Amino acid sequence: MSPRALSLLALHLHDGEHALVRDVSLTIRRGKVLGLVGTSGGGKSLTTLAILDLLPPGVKRVAGLVALDSQPVEPATLRGRIVGLVQQAPRGGFNPLVSIGRHFLETLACDGLRGAPAWEKMQGLLAEVGFERPAEIASLYPSQLSGGMLQRVMLALALARDPLFLLADEPTTDLDLVVQARLLDLLEALVQRRGIGLLLVTHDLSVIARLADTVAVMDQGRIVELQSAHNLFEDPAHPRAQALVAAHRALYA
Repeated sequence: MSPRALSLLALHLHDGEHALVRDVSLTIRRGKVLGLVGTSGGGKSLTTLAILDLLPPGVKRVAGLVALDSQPVEPATLRGRIVGLVQQAPRGGFNPLVSIGRHFLETLACDGLRGAPAWEKMQGLLAEVGFERPAEIASLYPSQLSGGMLQRVMLALALARDPLFLLADEPTTDLDLVVQARLLDLLEALVQRRGIGLLLVTHDLSVIARLADTVAVMDQGRIVELQSAHNLFEDPAHPRAQALVAAHRALYA
């Protein structure tokens, strides 16, 4: 049976001088959206990268486990096949000298898919994220696509190996409101259609209000509040959560 929950248990991260993330535990469930919010520098992205053991140089995991249905696993073994990743700033995630199609074919080859079957799956993935001419997109290079188009391509690449869980780190950053809304629609459809468990990392509570079932609020490397999205907006308990909700209300009142 496929795992239903991906958990991060008691994570501690350190850079040699300072504790960056302290005692963070999260559970992502299939078919649900867990939002992770907080101010910049609070540890959200590091926590996300730790799930796949993709921490930047100098940052070490000094404690903590990753588990599937409560069974500990090595984080690196999850990459691609179990857990997909949509990173911030998609342009930096592509080789500018390699076509979009080649990015897909190299990824699909990890599972032994080559030739016509790989090409067919690539076109299906690009169509799934809203491209009407997937073959044309596949022939282009990253520099020929807008930021919003690249973000959709990155989402399609993250889905290439049919993961059960998806980590989306600030997926709407620097996108205009129309493109942002389209991307959020895509993420919602993927959760519903594929039954993917989604970790949605953002500083934007309007994104959380749109998609999240449950929300974890992070402040100074700790989870300070964890509750349903509805309850967070109705009755935030921690001062950081209260400040975020107040700022959201002031902006969208």
